[in-house]
Amino acid sequence: MATVFQALLEQTGQHALLQHYEGLPEHQQIELENSLKEVNLKQLRSSFDQCFSQGQAHGDLQPSHAITRLQDVTEEQMQDWQQVGLQLVSQGKVGVVLLAGGQGTRLGSSQPKGCYNIGLPSGKSLFQLQAERILRLQQLAAAASGQPDGIRKPVRWYIMTSRSTHEATTSFFKDHGHFGLQASQLFFFQQGELPALTEDGQIILASQTLPAMSPNGNGGIYEALHKSGALADMQAQGVEAVDCYSVDNALVRPGSPTFIGHCWQRNTDCGARVVAKAYPEEKVGVFAQRGSRIEVVEYSELDPGEAASTDPGTGELRYNWSNVCMHYFSRHFLQRAADFLASGRGSYHAARKSIPSKDGPVQGVKLEAFIFDTFAIAHQPSLMEVLRHEEFAPVKNARGAAKDSPDTARAAVLALHSRWMQRSGASQDDKEAEISPLAWILELSNAQGQQCAGPLLGTVGEENLGDNSRQGLESVLTDALMLPMGQKQAWPSLMQSALQQWIE
Repeated sequence: MATVFQALLEQTGQHALLQHYEGLPEHQQIELENSLKEVNLKQLRSSFDQCFSQGQAHGDLQPSHAITRLQDVTEEQMQDWQQVGLQLVSQGKVGVVLLAGGQGTRLGSSQPKGCYNIGLPSGKSLFQLQAERILRLQQLAAAASGQPDGIRKPVRWYIMTSRSTHEATTSFFKDHGHFGLQASQLFFFQQGELPALTEDGQIILASQTLPAMSPNGNGGIYEALHKSGALADMQAQGVEAVDCYSVDNALVRPGSPTFIGHCWQRNTDCGARVVAKAYPEEKVGVFAQRGSRIEVVEYSELDPGEAASTDPGTGELRYNWSNVCMHYFSRHFLQRAADFLASGRGSYHAARKSIPSKDGPVQGVKLEAFIFDTFAIAHQPSLMEVLRHEEFAPVKNARGAAKDSPDTARAAVLALHSRWMQRSGASQDDKEAEISPLAWILELSNAQGQQCAGPLLGTVGEENLGDNSRQGLESVLTDALMLPMGQKQAWPSLMQSALQQWIE
């Protein structure tokens, strides 16, 4: 008599797996059955069939024009958004979600991608750069809100790893003292996985009793947040909104108060920072509209003629606004998206790859969800332009590549810091300069309550800062700290006195 598991395999068309199962001894049958307990075989079949039945026609797809353009934003608006964002951070209402499941294989590294050192003078990894920026953000928020006793609610940092990177990632953070952050403010959780399939939808086996599993794409973030308890943690901690980004961006500003404030004031449930396309053939997804719904169209799905078409009125590309994986989500949207996907209404994309199997490498299909697949269910989406040279330096290709490599990311970071220093009137003597986020942060007091402050501006490379004027130094600091000029009154008095002492 057939078991329930055998009946399920028959029902979902897994005939090859059923035949393999029936040929195993009982103890191995139990092992195989247990290895698939967490897999919804009915939904897997449905998702596979949907992948190969959906067409590529976009019908009523139109370019998205609902963009907050920098050229249309006043200084007063920018300052208002920044202050709202900083206030929300200080109240513990803002969390940061990091997509960090990838390995550095394409970079020539066996470590998680976040452990990678892009070659800055400081030798800092991507994880360290981002951690220090969050540490800085906390201090700024506390200062802007006038909290005399410092940080009351550290920013919750939710870090999504994968099965292959989880242990190495958590160990890396622990070995580096969590880069100055509190261990308790970090929440590590793992991305989900799905079995790899043959071209006709049969599950590929890695061994006699284990399916060949692979990460389910960055769109697995919603299910993973729910299953790991991260969404429940957000609710318990009072987190109402999150800034979500990918680990391989060397210029990312986690928890950008300007972006957070912009989205919050517009009651946004799903938003994104966008950059203008560098050129028509750039391999990035672009934001578009289908009726009142917003969505992302992958570069491979957009006709080359459409991708290169321009708006006669502006001369800009019609599909101009790139998805660079810097998103805003309300907590309620994250829960709604998780519920939507759990109901089976989500979609997956087929990625054809070589799959390691019990019989050697075979060609197969990995099903991947994209984080932007849920954008169409947003009630109040919003997009905000940011400058590529200030916020987007991807690290995807190996050293020596002309684009999106550690070399180009390193150059982008140093170029930005050089511009900050030039604006302050500093002389670099043609040497490289790196400004550390930690150098922008002041300790309000030591254990004995005495005032103490390190240098406000830290550089690596023996450059000569010269005689910086007060105005020039304030300029570079406010740029670096994402505070608008003229906002020094938001700094605590200690910061002002320390700044004066350092200049003198």
